[in-house]
Amino acid sequence: MKNKETHITPSVITSMLTSGTNISIGDDFVVSRQRNLNNVSMFGHPFRINCYMAVFCSSGSISCMLNMNEYTLSKGMLMVITPGNIVRITSPDWEQALSNASFTFIAVSVDYISNASVDFNSLFSEAMALMQNPCIKIKDSELRLLSDYIDLIYKITNSTAKYVRESVSAIMSSVFYQFASYFDDYLRDEHTRTVAAPDNSRHRRMFEAFIKLVKDNHNSERMVGFYADKLCVTPKYLSKIVREVSGRSAPKWIDGFVIMSAKSMLKYSDMTVKEISIELNFPNQSFFSKFFKSQTGLTPNEYRTE
Repeated sequence: MKNKETHITPSVITSMLTSGTNISIGDDFVVSRQRNLNNVSMFGHPFRINCYMAVFCSSGSISCMLNMNEYTLSKGMLMVITPGNIVRITSPDWEQALSNASFTFIAVSVDYISNASVDFNSLFSEAMALMQNPCIKIKDSELRLLSDYIDLIYKITNSTAKYVRESVSAIMSSVFYQFASYFDDYLRDEHTRTVAAPDNSRHRRMFEAFIKLVKDNHNSERMVGFYADKLCVTPKYLSKIVREVSGRSAPKWIDGFVIMSAKSMLKYSDMTVKEISIELNFPNQSFFSKFFKSQTGLTPNEYRTE
């Protein structure tokens, strides 16, 4: 089988973001301050993140879809994206929006963050917090602190001191612990708003667990029954809760994730349509092509060449 879809890693980001101010060490990490992004054609299609990424917006705004939910990243906002997520820019004139905005990117490889002794599972332990609330507004004082961290990373990386990689690793740990504290504050506020409605809160937790399962298993499992079994409920009950919380049916969520994966593979891999249909566990290429066209209005080959 040929190469799978291209994943966004720190080194890929370094090669993409050639303007602005970048600092990086191989595929360990990249910190990039960017103004007026342009000529980044990859942003025109869904792309899969294969690292831990944080994006700050200091001016302008851009709308994007993450985990099939749409968010607007605007001035003063922080978005944290974990590995495996597919992102799609949804702003109608996304090239113009990017050219009028300023962002700071921090991308850290899975191995590097693991070696830095950062446990994301416990750090963001409030279940699906990051899945459902990846984009939050942070205070000016918090932005200044993060800016200080970034300045320090630049100074250390540009120095001739020994143990640069290890020093930056320790700072990255601190940065992500700061992120966790910001999200904890956000979740505490969310809990205060929903504590008066325990049923709604319980239903939302089930929906969030469903979304995580779909994110992790949609390449091989497209039946609602699979996810209901995992959550120890009936398919009918799960479908009811998913529609109640999100306004969208469970099959629509599953199909949405499958289509996002298919689009990413079609644009950023050299896999054939047949190989993609196998990767996504369709019985044959014809079935996959019909499914793709029913969802997008295009055949896989038409989408690949548009």
